[in-house]
Amino acid sequence: MNVAIVFIVVVVVLFALAFFTKRRFGVLGLALAAGSMLSELWAAQLTPVVRDAGLVVQSPPLLTLVSVVLVLLPAVLLLFSGPSYRDMPRRVVGAFLFAALAFALLIEPLGSGLVLQDEGRTVYEFFDANRVYIVTVGLILALFDLLSVHTSRPSKHDKH
Repeated sequence: MNVAIVFIVVVVVLFALAFFTKRRFGVLGLALAAGSMLSELWAAQLTPVVRDAGLVVQSPPLLTLVSVVLVLLPAVLLLFSGPSYRDMPRRVVGAFLFAALAFALLIEPLGSGLVLQDEGRTVYEFFDANRVYIVTVGLILALFDLLSVHTSRPSKHDKH
């Protein structure tokens, strides 16, 4: 299978998850950052544990799968609860930003575990070359989105 198709499928699935669950990008973006940090810290140590538990794969390498799961796990858990969007334009933009940030954080483990050729290599090289900028802008936008969440405060009339 062409790697470019794998990349497109990953982005579409991530977009769809965020869009249909209506979750805000701010929370999901920061969860992706946490997952990326967990992946960097624990992927190498957890891979032998997962292998000893009986999961053996040839392609992609098990380290790649463990890294991808660790990056996505915090965000996937938050897809089931948390603040959400009410209007369609924000849902679309939030889902797009989530998919772009997730893909930028996944490009390194995906690229190390797949054979890159032609269009796949071109897509990979673009995201790899611009990864720092995509992640930086994504995290800044996630913070702004999180700061724009308004929680309801008890009104003065609710006091007894």
